[in-house]
Amino acid sequence: MNLTDEAIENLKKRFSIDEILESNNFSFIRILGQGGQGVVVLATDNTGIEKAVKIMQLPTSGGRANKIKIDRLKQDLDFCLNDNHPNIIRYDSYGEFPKDEEVKTKFFYAVMDYYPQTLRDVINHRENYSPLQRLDLLIQLIKAVNVAHDKRIIHRDIKPENVLISGYHLVLSDFGIAHFEDAGLTVADDLLVNRNYLSPEQKIEGNALTITFASDIYSLGLIINECFTGENPAGSDYRHIEQYYPYLFELDNLVDMMMSYRADERPTADSVRIKLKIYNHDIRNQLDEIKDSLRTEMIDEDSILQTAAEDLIFSDHALKDLNDSALQKLNPNYHCSLSYSVTKDLYSNFIQHRLLAECEKKFTYESHNYLDGEYYEPLNINHKGEHKYLYDRMKEILINIGGNKILSGKILKLFVSCKDYHCEEILREVDQIITDSKDNIIDVPVLWLVKYLRSNAFTFDSNFNGDKLFEHVKLVEFRENKVGTPLELALFENQLDSFKKRDEKLLTILNTVKKQYHIEFDQISRENYSLKFDNVFNAGSFDKFKEYCISKTEPGSTFEADVHDMLSNLKQNINEGVIELIVSKDWDVEVTLRKIFINLIREGETS
Repeated sequence: MNLTDEAIENLKKRFSIDEILESNNFSFIRILGQGGQGVVVLATDNTGIEKAVKIMQLPTSGGRANKIKIDRLKQDLDFCLNDNHPNIIRYDSYGEFPKDEEVKTKFFYAVMDYYPQTLRDVINHRENYSPLQRLDLLIQLIKAVNVAHDKRIIHRDIKPENVLISGYHLVLSDFGIAHFEDAGLTVADDLLVNRNYLSPEQKIEGNALTITFASDIYSLGLIINECFTGENPAGSDYRHIEQYYPYLFELDNLVDMMMSYRADERPTADSVRIKLKIYNHDIRNQLDEIKDSLRTEMIDEDSILQTAAEDLIFSDHALKDLNDSALQKLNPNYHCSLSYSVTKDLYSNFIQHRLLAECEKKFTYESHNYLDGEYYEPLNINHKGEHKYLYDRMKEILINIGGNKILSGKILKLFVSCKDYHCEEILREVDQIITDSKDNIIDVPVLWLVKYLRSNAFTFDSNFNGDKLFEHVKLVEFRENKVGTPLELALFENQLDSFKKRDEKLLTILNTVKKQYHIEFDQISRENYSLKFDNVFNAGSFDKFKEYCISKTEPGSTFEADVHDMLSNLKQNINEGVIELIVSKDWDVEVTLRKIFINLIREGETS
């Protein structure tokens, strides 16, 4: 926390921080957080180990409400002192200060391991955690909730700020307003938590006594979504995980169940834990399997193969499960820096599929007249040389194409059943079919391929050995010059204009910063730019940039927090004297930069 010396001293006096720490042989380091009735302090014990000390001021007046508050604090302290689950916060010790009965102002304090981050930090800095690392953290969180529910405890206040993290280890904390079965502390009008993470039933006044375990599940669903989208999914029209990480589309189905308006339709914590555990195992194995199948001497970089594997998982889903309307909305050039070709097996079967469709079309056309007594004379390959010639041409085409022999036989059977001039029309179409197919299934982006296969009503049937798309495609080229372009980044067609405009705005801002602070910048990935400040030739350039950014904020405001978040992703001295700031291409970062440099941007536009 950014507190003035005066504010720190006031907190020390208000919560008797120095006295409580001294009584436990701790030394004060800094304030970690504060609330209306409590403060959390970072301290070291007499061996130098860092610990977090939570200090809570007890109500000074009597009455049932204050007694319930005290009992709840004791309940939280007892539970966290005695529970041994690795994903639930454990208190090393706790006590009351001072012990003198005559002193009116009293405090509870609890000593615990220090966790430098919360899940809020992970959400705010999602670019530092891969999607699967976030999934690992969420599995730890659901394990903690599962254990609490098994012990008949409803947490009632699950939110990112109450989820503590050290490295990749997570614990659920703050059971202060939890409902412990048979404790008798929950009253009808309890509404003590952050409304952003409340279930619908928790928002109803006087309904606290009927809250069930399903309320925690609703909160977890909100958090799972937010960990991937960065937004609290309020209302029914919220952003889905699939829009940010298409290959994680199955998580949306689980989140939708967890966020059901009806509490009795939500899954249990145990069910969610099992589903996430199985999903985590399966998605990792599938990604590894696909990466291994795509790896070549030419394309061996893991980040490229990872993206390709993710895209193929989603593309298989899009081909098989999305309806035509949903598929049509996808941008066929999504991730067009990666180019794919179908295998020989898929190529042959696809051409056969199209030839069969062409023959069936002619055969069906001719069939319409048979009930009226009219009929078309089929090819007579045994007695007419010109008919045998047509048959041999089609047979040669099918031999050259290869593929399934039974399917080729079916094509020939339909072909010879047609009138000779219809057979000639089919043969004239063959070259166009082959050329058109090659243009759309060889050396193309994967969603381009998927949309083309669907437009020709193609499916993986029993003719194929394996029904997964990745089993029938090859990664043939990586085009670095296309990485990060709006055309490549937009998953949906309707995003193209907004992506282009966002890119143009961000480049305008970065060029303004470059001119003002003599920096160099370049795009280092689809999501990030690198800003390099050379402190050798431009001494203090980053400090001046940072100072200017912060000067445009109000202390304690949300905007100040956004600016500090933006400035935190630093790599210092990557080369001697150089500071590198990694800036995300996220819309909120562009907005933050624009607010800071709006006057300089306007000057540049009018000069």
